[in-house]
Order: sequence, then C-alpha cells, then structure tokens
Amino acid sequence: MRLIISHALIVILCLSIVAVIVVLMIRDSRDRLVMARLDGVALPIYAQEVRALVQGEASLAEVWSNLAEAARENDVYIFWVDGEGDIIRQASPQTGSRQQLITPASGGLPYDISQPTQGTFVDSTGRTFIFAAYPFGRLSTASAASRLGTLVISVPRGGTSAIWASMIRPSVLAGLIALAASVVIAFFLTRSVYRPIQRVTEAAGKIAQGQYDQEVPVAGPREVRGLAVSFNEMAKQVKQAQQQLRHFVADVSHQLRTPLTSIRGFAQAMLDGTASDSDARLKAAHIIEDESKRMIRQVNELLELSRMQSGQMQMARELVDIKELLVHCQEIFVMRAEESGQSIKTDIEPLMPVVGDIDRLEQVFSNLLDNALKNSPPQSEVRITARNSGADSVKVIIADSGPGIPPEQIPYVFERFYQASGVRTGAGLGLAIAREIVVAHGGQIEASSAPGEGAEFIVRLPANSTTLPRI
Repeated sequence: MRLIISHALIVILCLSIVAVIVVLMIRDSRDRLVMARLDGVALPIYAQEVRALVQGEASLAEVWSNLAEAARENDVYIFWVDGEGDIIRQASPQTGSRQQLITPASGGLPYDISQPTQGTFVDSTGRTFIFAAYPFGRLSTASAASRLGTLVISVPRGGTSAIWASMIRPSVLAGLIALAASVVIAFFLTRSVYRPIQRVTEAAGKIAQGQYDQEVPVAGPREVRGLAVSFNEMAKQVKQAQQQLRHFVADVSHQLRTPLTSIRGFAQAMLDGTASDSDARLKAAHIIEDESKRMIRQVNELLELSRMQSGQMQMARELVDIKELLVHCQEIFVMRAEESGQSIKTDIEPLMPVVGDIDRLEQVFSNLLDNALKNSPPQSEVRITARNSGADSVKVIIADSGPGIPPEQIPYVFERFYQASGVRTGAGLGLAIAREIVVAHGGQIEASSAPGEGAEFIVRLPANSTTLPRI
C-alpha cells in the first residue's frame, strides 16, 4: 500500500505541475491569438472608417455609428482616446440597457501615441482586457493626430477558471490512466522487492527464536539478491557459532568432569575413613592436588584463549632469533625425550629475524613439541626443520613419528579440545592457542599427515615485519 500510495502521490504531483504549466502556456497562446484577432478586426475599421474621417469623407457621427455597429458585430469594445490617454467615446458589444462602459483602473491606457500598441489593462472592476491601439498619426499630420487621438479595440480576457475547467476532464482521465499504471508497476515491484525482503525478515525472526537452520532464495533485483546472499552467509555463520558454542560447553564439561570426579572420590574417601592409613591419605591428597592443578591449567588455557580471540591480549614487538628459540625449546624437552628413549633431531639453517613476542612464540613451539612427543612411540625421533622461505618469511616444521592423522580430521586439529579418536593421544587447547598466536603474528599454521606416517605441523612467520597485528 505504501508503494501504491507513493506512486499515486507522484502521479498527482506531476499532473498538477503539468496542468499549471499548460494553463500558463495556453493563457499566453490565447493572448497572442486574441491580439491577432484584434488586428483582423481593427485593420478594416482603421483602413475604412478612420481614413474617411481623417480625409473628411464622412462625419464624426457617421464614423462613430459605423464603429458602434462593428463593435456589436465583432463582440469587441472600441475606444476613442485623446492625446492625453483619456477615453472620449466608447462602444460596447451590448446595446440598450445591457451596454457596459469601461473605465481603466489607472484612468488611462498604457500606449504610445506614436506607435501601434498591443497589451493589457485592468478596468475599475478588476477585469483584465486585451487591447490593440492604432494612433491616427499614421494617417494624418502630427497636429491632426494630436487632435484626433487613438483608436483602441479590446476584449476581456477569459478567466483562468475557465481554462482550469477545460483541463479537469483530460487531467482526471490522465490521472486515472497513470494511477492504473502505477498500481501495476507497484504490484510487480512488490513481487520483485518486497517478497524477497519479507522472506529475509521472516527468516531473521526465526533465527531470533533459535531456529538457526534458515536460508532464503536468492531472487529479485541485484541489490535484493546481494542482501539474500549476505543473509545466508550470516545465517550460516550464526549456526556454526551456535554449534561451536554447544560443542565448547560440552567439551568443557567433559574435560572438567574427570578431575572433579577424582577429587570428589578421594575427598570422600578421606572423609568416610576409606583412606584410613597415612599412606592412603597422602596418596589421595596427591591425587586431589594433581587433579586440581590439571583443572586450573585447563581453566587458565580457556581464559587465555578467550582473551586472544576477543582482542584483549597484547603482543610484544621485538626482534626474535627463531633459530636460537628453537634450540632453546629443544633443550627444554630433550631430557623428557630421553626418559622414553626418544630423540629430538634439528636441521636449522641461519634464519631471518622475526618481529614478535618471544614468550608467545616459545609457547607455540613448546606446544608443538609436547604434542609431537606425546604422539611418537618410544625409541622414535621428533624432527625440527627450519628454513628461510623466500625473502620475507620463515618456515618451521615439527614432525613426529606417530600414527598420523586421518585426512578427514586434519581440518579440525586446531579446534579446542579436539582429539582424533582412536589414533592420537592427548587432548586440550594447546594447538588452538598455538594457532591464535601464529595468526596474531601475521603467520600461518597447518597440519600435514597420512595415517601411519606421522604428522607434520608447519609454521610460517613473516620475517623483517614492521607491524604486528593485535589480538
């Protein structure tokens, strides 16, 4: 209805503007036609009656009688005006008691006695007259012209209301036709614009109610199609975010359930006397402490990851020697590797410096080494390889000798609490945190693996960077 009403208002406005312009044009054209008619009436009178008067071939009474007859026959007013502009005599189209006399509002007529003149004047009653003046000076000497004056022929100008009255019917007809056309146009616009937008509105309402599986057809004008595409992408991301939130809550509940169960069980054992001797109580206390530390570590990792993803954690900006950092990480884990018969081999060439946070980058490589050692069997090796990749980046590869990662699960290894079931050991937030830190340094991290052939984690960091994104 708003579209139809707006179209109707536009039609009415345009027709009103056109009507005003047409009335003005018609009035101007009508004035020109009336003046041309006055010329056609005046020229024979001027050529016959006035010439006979000036040349003495007829008396003033005879000439004026003929002029009065001409006024009635041609439905015009004829004035005889002296040299001062005052009306000496006048003849009107009416006769007898119906005869009307005209008095110009200004007391005279605006004309040039020496030249033929056409124009308009207003009488004392407010009516507008169109006139044509013909000075007698064109047929006589200057003294005679001054004595005889000017012949004026005029007719009243038709009122504007008459023009408006003549315009009403065609205007109404044109308005009805235009209104019908606007309704048709509005109907098709409604189908092409409003219906797709209505579908988007309805789908948005369902999403607000928790029904996230929404998708609208991509149809309509280009702008509406763009809206539908953007809405579908938004709906997909909202659905994915809700799924991730549910998975996150489920993962947190799962991860904390085990230590909480252990803590509760051993605390109950200490309370009800099941752990009666000092050794049992000490063992229970140690287990409670270990599980508490485990819970604290997981909660701290969750908080750290949340701060990273929400942009609340600042990164330091300093030159980092990646080769020195990797050697340092190897030294930290080499004793742990030797305890299980594992070894850590390095193949590191001189590397370009990286601008970043050395503590956070150490956390990345420590998480990757810890993950590699957990997933490598005893008597195996973990390899650290580092190379300059082109002129603007550094590439670090940490590879294990474990069972590998199935190809369909590789895209999910950096999600929080992910664990490739039945294939790799260890679960937590280490890889998710590592990814956030690498991305914050403007780099990339990815996993590559084949079942039974171990896994490689590849980190690419920009070298000689002058800027560091914030997280």
